[in-house]
Amino acid sequence: MNRSETKKMHHREKRTSKRRKAEPRRGSILVLSTIFMIVMLGFIALALDTGYVASVKTDLKRATDAGALAGAGALVNGSDVASAEVLEFIQANAVGGRTISADDVDITFGHWDDQTASFAASNELPSAVRVEVALDDAPLFFARVLGRDSFDLTDESIAMYQPRDILLVLDYSGSMNDDSELKSEWRMGVTEIDTNLQQIYTELGSPTFGSMQWDQTLSSSWSNSYIRSYLGLNSVPYPYPVGSWYEYVDYVKGSVPYDYRHHYGYKTWINYLLHWRESSTETPALWQTSEQPITALKNSVSVFLAYLQEVDTDDRLGLSVYTASDGTSYLEHELTRDFDAVETTSRERQAGHYHSMTNIGAGILTAREEIQEHGRTGAFKMIVLMTDGIANRPYSSSYARQYALDQAQDCADAGIPVVTISLGAGADTGLMNSIANMTGGVHFNIPGGQSVEDYEEDLKDAFREIADDRPLKLVK
Repeated sequence: MNRSETKKMHHREKRTSKRRKAEPRRGSILVLSTIFMIVMLGFIALALDTGYVASVKTDLKRATDAGALAGAGALVNGSDVASAEVLEFIQANAVGGRTISADDVDITFGHWDDQTASFAASNELPSAVRVEVALDDAPLFFARVLGRDSFDLTDESIAMYQPRDILLVLDYSGSMNDDSELKSEWRMGVTEIDTNLQQIYTELGSPTFGSMQWDQTLSSSWSNSYIRSYLGLNSVPYPYPVGSWYEYVDYVKGSVPYDYRHHYGYKTWINYLLHWRESSTETPALWQTSEQPITALKNSVSVFLAYLQEVDTDDRLGLSVYTASDGTSYLEHELTRDFDAVETTSRERQAGHYHSMTNIGAGILTAREEIQEHGRTGAFKMIVLMTDGIANRPYSSSYARQYALDQAQDCADAGIPVVTISLGAGADTGLMNSIANMTGGVHFNIPGGQSVEDYEEDLKDAFREIADDRPLKLVK
């Protein structure tokens, strides 16, 4: 065998040896691949079930959040109604394709403390709801090959009324007694006005002056001094700080509505007080009387305050009235929890208390500044603005109207909604609607031509709706 043949044989043997060595290695790879595939399938099964568990957990959180918010929103109607709302909303949100059983839901009422981030159970005017749901034995799928066929989940949500900082901005201008005056007989009715004037006279103590009666007609030709003498008023002191019997007689001669010219007596005297001497510095006792529509407003504010206290939501309230004696507005109360004090103040103010004119813009400005300076972090801030008339201060009506819009824009920029209430046919409903729209508030229009009772009921309805519109928030 020559050298070339020897070399070829050597190469053949070498290749055969490699093939023999490769055959067992190929078998090892097959085994390893099988094991790897089983492990990968296990990981895939685990990943799929983990994703499923995460999806169910998301469903459960959504359901408990919905239930807690619904329950908190219904608290004002009592715990039974709130519990029913919780269950309805939880069961309307399927969890992992199934409906949560009422037996798996635990509902607790109480209060949430923002300072300590803690919940305290209480049935005393609860303002928060805690909802706990336990989901047991939810099925797994692929993980069964690993010996696990179910899982348990629990979740908890707490919702509460968001506390509010509310500034009432109320119109205490002179026009807020117009529905008690003789000039409104065409709208309110003769009997209505006559009855109200007699009521005011009685509330002033049914005073007697000279020989005056409720209503008597004297000749227009008699002089002022003769009429005062005829009525027995010459030696009778005028009862209030500002005004006089001389001025009253002149008023009846030329300024009272035409049908009552030369009608002297307590009817026209009460009308004189309401029309010419309505402020607290002139006739301070008028706040105790049933001037309208301001008395309807006062009654509605009382209803509003009662509604605010039906649930302990930690609301605070401030009061700004317009127009102040300097022609702007007056902050009667800073933001406070002392609702009784706010109610007392609103009762003790009368139409034209400080000033007879209407500076709506100043009222908004005062309210916004109080909210921005003393409003709480986390509280929902809002203004409730009411008027029965047209802005006419500062300066002219056109300037005053734009001034009110400018102040509303400042509220919009600060994120403070203004809820507006227009009362009566004389109110500038266009302005009030614009203020509500530009600030994200709501406008309530209570039209004119109604009885005082209708005014009052509509006002109460508006204030109830405002009080019931409580912002909610999830705290956990």
